[in-house]
Amino acid sequence: DTSERGFAFMKEGPLDMRMSGNDPYSQSTAVGSSALTAADICNEFDEAALIDILRTYGDEPRARRVAGAIVSSRPLHTTTDLVHAINSVTPTFARQKRAGLIATSARVFQALRIAVNEEDGALKEVLERVAPWALARSGYSLRGKSGGGGVMDEGILVVLSYHSMEDKMAKRVIRDGKVDLFERSSRRRGGSVLEKDIYGNVIDESTFDVPFEPLAKQRKATEEEIAVNSRSRSATLRVAIRI
Repeated sequence: DTSERGFAFMKEGPLDMRMSGNDPYSQSTAVGSSALTAADICNEFDEAALIDILRTYGDEPRARRVAGAIVSSRPLHTTTDLVHAINSVTPTFARQKRAGLIATSARVFQALRIAVNEEDGALKEVLERVAPWALARSGYSLRGKSGGGGVMDEGILVVLSYHSMEDKMAKRVIRDGKVDLFERSSRRRGGSVLEKDIYGNVIDESTFDVPFEPLAKQRKATEEEIAVNSRSRSATLRVAIRI
């Protein structure tokens, strides 16, 4: 949360938010490298695009009002500029904690950080690679057929997510074997859009098998863990085994 990178809304800094820092040629692979900054998004994206970012990546209930305030406050160059824009339509203190300035700023900054670094794409790529590995470890081919032979090690999928979009993605993989809600295909059957799993196979609802079985309910951090690591407050852990 160094102020120079613009992640912390309580510290003055440039509206950057790139994980790779201010080097547009960085080859960091932790998340998608981007030359786009949070300032670029705030100053150049239209209001509709801002609303979509705030709703999708921040679960912001007042995305329309906040997006309108950002557009009206242009140009924005620093984290303080963005907080002031948010504050223009958000009370500093509110009866409902979620509606106050701190909670709203946290959601807005989270949404912009995810958009800048394409974090949703990074998680999708990981799940698309790891889930087939778990299948192979359990003795199943990617088309769900048994590999035969003796007893195989069971594939285990563990996903630690930090906001609802990531958790929903992990839940879909465990439940349906799909990262996206659906994928459109140029091929159509009976005039309807075909639905595919993460392995590219067309899903036949009548024969589709559930790929993973949750080992337990999702877990949240304990109060003791939150006291040591405040970031764990938003974390959700899901663990599943290949059926």
